[in-house]
Amino acid sequence: MTVVRYCREKQGKYTEKCGWAVILSAAFLLAGCQSASHVASAAPGAKPASAERPLQAMRSMDGVQDVRWEITQISGQKAKFFHHQPYLQFGSQFRQLQGNTGCNELAGSYDLDAGQRTVKLNARAGHFSCDGALAQEAVLMDVLQDAERFQLKGGQLILQDKSGQNLLQAQKK
Repeated sequence: MTVVRYCREKQGKYTEKCGWAVILSAAFLLAGCQSASHVASAAPGAKPASAERPLQAMRSMDGVQDVRWEITQISGQKAKFFHHQPYLQFGSQFRQLQGNTGCNELAGSYDLDAGQRTVKLNARAGHFSCDGALAQEAVLMDVLQDAERFQLKGGQLILQDKSGQNLLQAQKK
């Protein structure tokens, strides 16, 4: 039973005694919530023995996901930089695809089977117009739709269509 409810039930109204009880209870509760981060370390340069640690992003071990892939070739043509470096990044935690066409941001989802080396991409790009970028962007979006397989060769990712033809090459960054 809380102090406030006790005071209401016993007194029918707040008294000075109950008011002080409420204030003291609140003070004790707030004191118990204070952080212990002000405690000094025993040795200079030692890390505090706190459970507080920065969150670490999960990283996939397949070598494809959670890596920034800078696109170097699209359908056999050198990828061009317009306002941004064209890139792809496969986020393993939520299976989200993000990147840039060289002009517009792209985003979407994907399914990837590292064992079978298969990939299915669902991506959309923004609509900002950059001089000369429209052709590269259209080809890139077609390539992403047609990609079904992938290969890793050194620090390179190669996306291929169902017949094994190379559609896109990207360098690990």
